[in-house]
Amino acid sequence: MRIAFCFSGKTFKGPIFDLVKEYKDRVSRYTPVELIEAKTLKLQSRPGFHIILTPDAKSMTSEAFASLIGDHLLRGTKNLFFYTGGPAGYEPGLIDAANLKISFSTMTFNHQLIRIMLLEQVYRAFTIIHGEPYHK
Repeated sequence: MRIAFCFSGKTFKGPIFDLVKEYKDRVSRYTPVELIEAKTLKLQSRPGFHIILTPDAKSMTSEAFASLIGDHLLRGTKNLFFYTGGPAGYEPGLIDAANLKISFSTMTFNHQLIRIMLLEQVYRAFTIIHGEPYHK
C-alpha cells in the first residue's frame, strides 16, 4: 500500500519543512509515501481510498486510526490518500467525494501544522500496528 498525503499549497522552508521530512522518512520505513502539494486539491484519480481531514467530521483515537490503516493494509488497498485543506478550505465537491471524513479536533489548525500532526499520527499508527514502543 502506498500512502499519499495531499496538501494544499507548499510546505514552508524551516522547522515545518524539516518535521514533514522527518515524519515522511519515518512512515517510509513501513510503506511507500508520496507528498502531493498543489495550489488546488483535486480528488486523485488513481484507485484507492480517500480520507479528508475536516473539523466537522467524527474524531477517533490513535488506536482506532491505526486499526483503520491496518484494515486497509489487510484488504490490499493500493493507495490510501489523505487530504488537508489550505487557508481557504477545500474546493467545492472535494469533501463529498471522499470515502471518509475524519477530524483531529473541532478547532481549526494552521494548514502547515496539520501536516505534521497527520504525518505523526500515521507514523504512530504504524508503530501501533507493529507493536513498537513509540505509542505509550
